[in-house]
Amino acid sequence: MHPADLFMALWRLLEERRDEVRVLALGLEADHARAGRLAGEAAAHLREGAAALERWVGDGPDLDRVLAAAQAIDGWFAPLASRFDFRMADDPLPAERLEARRRLNRDGRFNADPADGQLILRPGLLARAMNIRETAPPGADPDAFDPVDLFAALLAVPPGLTIEAERDGDPDRRIAVRYRRIAGVSDQDPADPAWTPVIGVVPLAEAEDDLSIHQFRRDGEDWYDPTPRDVSRRAADAIAGLAEQGATFVLFPEVSVGAGTLDAIRQALRAQAVDGPIRYALVGVKEEAETGGRPHNRALLLDRCGTVIGSQTKLHCWDLDSNQCRSYDLRDRNGRLLDCAREDIETGDCFTLFELPDLGRLAVAICEDLGRSEPSAWIASGMMVDWLVTPVMDSGLTTERWQAKEGGASSRAGYCRVIVANSMALSHRFNRYCRANGEEDKLIEDCGVALLFQPRASQAGAPRIACLTLPLADPSPGYVCANWTPGRWPALPDPEAKESGA
Repeated sequence: MHPADLFMALWRLLEERRDEVRVLALGLEADHARAGRLAGEAAAHLREGAAALERWVGDGPDLDRVLAAAQAIDGWFAPLASRFDFRMADDPLPAERLEARRRLNRDGRFNADPADGQLILRPGLLARAMNIRETAPPGADPDAFDPVDLFAALLAVPPGLTIEAERDGDPDRRIAVRYRRIAGVSDQDPADPAWTPVIGVVPLAEAEDDLSIHQFRRDGEDWYDPTPRDVSRRAADAIAGLAEQGATFVLFPEVSVGAGTLDAIRQALRAQAVDGPIRYALVGVKEEAETGGRPHNRALLLDRCGTVIGSQTKLHCWDLDSNQCRSYDLRDRNGRLLDCAREDIETGDCFTLFELPDLGRLAVAICEDLGRSEPSAWIASGMMVDWLVTPVMDSGLTTERWQAKEGGASSRAGYCRVIVANSMALSHRFNRYCRANGEEDKLIEDCGVALLFQPRASQAGAPRIACLTLPLADPSPGYVCANWTPGRWPALPDPEAKESGA
């Protein structure tokens, strides 16, 4: 039996028992240990051939194995069906894969019997490139369950993921990928087309000394370590002001919050919890390590009462090259500009997806994590997220810098909303360097503190983008607030078209 034909047999079983499959799906999506074990066993049997996988499934009522086997075959076909450049694991291709390629080229399908229908059930699903909500027919019942959804959203979160090495010369790392659903009463429906969340961004580190950059030598190399100043009153006032403006989701940038300021933010959230609009806050914190360890760069997720309900640790260090050291005016104790500087943090070993009432599915990629293909691009394209949020520490955001390029790419790939939130402290350092080197034309006056990306409406479209700014000289009131109204935003230029001169 060819894998495609076995897939169709398994598919018919899933169709016949769709109510049971739905219950199983909900359990497996949250139980990665069980899902990972099933996926590993199915993949191992498939490597032995379709007949071995069929024997493993057996004739019993074990729906777990039926689903795992179908998932394994779906993954087996993904590189063959994708319009993207997937690297094949088999070199040269074995007979079954060559036969599958011939079938696809000849008949436009993998399975041999036309009566079984087309194995590629919807365009793009095997490539993990299309959001299921974009392909569902208009007016479809949102509660209707279609097993097709399993091959776009379910079990796409593996129990582990190989990501790029932390630094050149290091081996690739293995991280856990976890899924966490937060239980709670919801009074907003993110699936409603009329839903307009209100986003608040608090740069918090407004002056240069609000975020001190400590430089030191270790093991013959230069390192840097940002430390936020306690600005508790400023943070609390920002929460109160954003609550008055109806903000539903409030963001604080990377490493902008220390322990004292975090306590003030939590108290301010509690003060508005009963009647206020704020549902969640994402706070970039610097957590000092225990004796002998390195600090952590984390984003904490707070609910409307100020309770910490989740966290994400930065996965990749942001090591600075000579140009970045000059831009941020990083010097050693003798006043010499640094040629490079390594970020002094302990990187994380887990990536968490949050399912949140009133907001939907949220992923967090801190600064450098946004620019790496693993996990951010993989998460955006395959994890069906509603939001990809990136707290950064950089000079002013613009629609032309790397954050816009990477944020736009993630929005294009995942049909998801993307937010980049930034502080202002490094902009002062950047301006000082420009003045010292006669580059007044590059001075930052209105500092970009947030980029908002709305996913494109069609394959031919482009994301919409908004850039929120505050005057660097006088950033009062210390926050920005914007309704999510992408119809009023300009389209993000296509970087490929720009490079080709189109």
